[in-house]
Amino acid sequence: MSDFSQHFKKNLQSWENRTPVHIESRFYDNEKFKSTKYSLNHIERSILQDVSNKSMLHLQCHFGQDTLSLANLGAIATGVDFSPSAIKAAKELSDEINVPCRFLESNVLELNLDEEFDIVFSSYGAIGWLPDLNKWGEVIAKHLKKGGTFLLVEIHPFVSLFEGQDYFFDKDMNIEKEKGSYTDGGENMDSEFYWWNHSLTEIFVALESNGLKLQSFEEYNYTPYPVKGMVERDPGKYVLEDRKQQNLPYIFSLKATKK
Repeated sequence: MSDFSQHFKKNLQSWENRTPVHIESRFYDNEKFKSTKYSLNHIERSILQDVSNKSMLHLQCHFGQDTLSLANLGAIATGVDFSPSAIKAAKELSDEINVPCRFLESNVLELNLDEEFDIVFSSYGAIGWLPDLNKWGEVIAKHLKKGGTFLLVEIHPFVSLFEGQDYFFDKDMNIEKEKGSYTDGGENMDSEFYWWNHSLTEIFVALESNGLKLQSFEEYNYTPYPVKGMVERDPGKYVLEDRKQQNLPYIFSLKATKK
């Protein structure tokens, strides 16, 4: 893998700044989560099926809401994130709501645990922070049991075209600048980060070349998150306000198994 250390350093600082804002945001509604102990959307819940007593590795878990939701459903869950602030907050949240869960601080592309899991899971705006999807595929395969399942729910790369991104991967992409975050709060916060858009082909090849066989793939014409510039077209289903009459892909999900 090429040296992306400076890119990761810049991105880590961005997430260290975002994490306290996200914890206090209405978007994540942490107080509600403490009561319900559940943050999963129907898209990922429909492909997860029964996770009771399954060992699960959640990649890029942020401050742990989804990881803890999986644990509360009975999974033996481990969450991984490269942000020290996010992992600290996740551990504190686990203790506060009394849902046992393991959280580890690591860059996903450097993850090297001496164990295998029944399920590896990743979701929503995760892989765009990774410049090397082949290495990502290696990490997933290494940590899956034979016959184990990888589940991904992710922002469709098509959406990035409306944000001025290229569809195809460019490892030399310029730094992105953003005012605030995708959540409410922190409106005066200046963020700088690197983002890599990955085509569907690149995602499929990264998994197949590392011994994972695609079992299912679905596309969704909405996102379950009310991020900036979105309006609610149907209950719990959000689309771009200026393109609400078009039937566009916003999210995709896939399931793959280790051969």
